[in-house]
Amino acid sequence: MKISTRVEVKSIVMAGLALLFFAANSVLCRMALANTNIDPASFTSIRLASGAGMLFFLSFLFPVKQSNKEDSEATGFNFIHQPIEHWLAAAMLFLYAASFSFAYMYLDAGMGALILFAFVQLTMFAYSQHKEGGATGLEYIGALTAICGLGYLVSPGMDSPDMWGTILMAISGVAWGAYSVLGKEIKQPQLKANCINFRLSLFFVVPFFLMNIPMNTLSSEGIFLAVASGAVASAIGYAIWYWVVLQFKATQAGVLQLTVPLIAAVGGYLLLDEALTLRMLIAASVILLGIMVTFLGKQRKQTSVA
Repeated sequence: MKISTRVEVKSIVMAGLALLFFAANSVLCRMALANTNIDPASFTSIRLASGAGMLFFLSFLFPVKQSNKEDSEATGFNFIHQPIEHWLAAAMLFLYAASFSFAYMYLDAGMGALILFAFVQLTMFAYSQHKEGGATGLEYIGALTAICGLGYLVSPGMDSPDMWGTILMAISGVAWGAYSVLGKEIKQPQLKANCINFRLSLFFVVPFFLMNIPMNTLSSEGIFLAVASGAVASAIGYAIWYWVVLQFKATQAGVLQLTVPLIAAVGGYLLLDEALTLRMLIAASVILLGIMVTFLGKQRKQTSVA
C-alpha cells in the first residue's frame, strides 16, 4: 500500500512538473520577445537547436534497446534516409515553433497558450474523426462548445486578441496537433522519435536563420531564455511527459493538459504584469469545458467498445 501511494505521488508530482514546463514555454517566449532584444527567428532557431542537443543527450542517458539494425540506423546520424514520417514531423515541429515565436510578438502568454491549446485539440479531434469516425454525441457537443468559446475569444471587441497573433498561433496549434498525430504513426519510443525529429528540424532552422540574418538581433538574456525554453521546458518537459502518460489513462492525461493555459496565464500575470481579462476568463472556461467533455465522450466510447 505504501509503495502504491509513493508511486501515485511521484506520478502526480512529475505530471505537475511537465505541465509547468509546457506552460513555461509560453512565458519564456513572451518574456524574451517583450523584455529582451532577441528576434523571433533567432529565438526559434536557438530553441530548436538547444532542444535537439538536450534530447540527444537524454537519449544516451536513457538508452533504449534497438530491436533490429533498421531501428539502430534510424536513431543514429543517418539523417537523409529517415522515414518520411520523421521528415514530416520535423517540418511540423519547425512550423509550430516559428509560428509560436512570431505570434508572441502580439499576444500575452496566457492568451497565446489558450489559442494554441484549443487548435491543437481541435486538430487532433478532426484527425480522430477522419481516422476512426463514429464520434459520439458527447464528443460533438464538447467540440462545438470549444469552438463557440474560441469564437467568442477572437470576436471583435474590447480585449480581443490581435488578429495576426491569433492567426499565427492558430497555425502553430494546427502544426503541433499534426506533430502529435504523426507521433502516433512513428513506431519508436517517443524519446528517440523526438530526438530524431528535433535533429531533422535543424535542416529547416539553418536556412531560416540565415535568411533572417539582416533582421537578427541577439542579447545574452534572450539567448538564455531561448535555451531555457528549448533545452529545459521543451526537451526535458517532453521527456517527463512521455513517462507521465504511461502512468495515467489517455483521458486523464488529456484532461491534465487543460491546466497548461491556466498556468501560463498565471505566469504571465505574475512575471509579466499581463492582465487577466473577463473575456479571456469566460472564453477559457468555455473552451476548456468543451475539450474536457470531448475527452470524456471519447473515454466513454472506448469503454463501451472494450
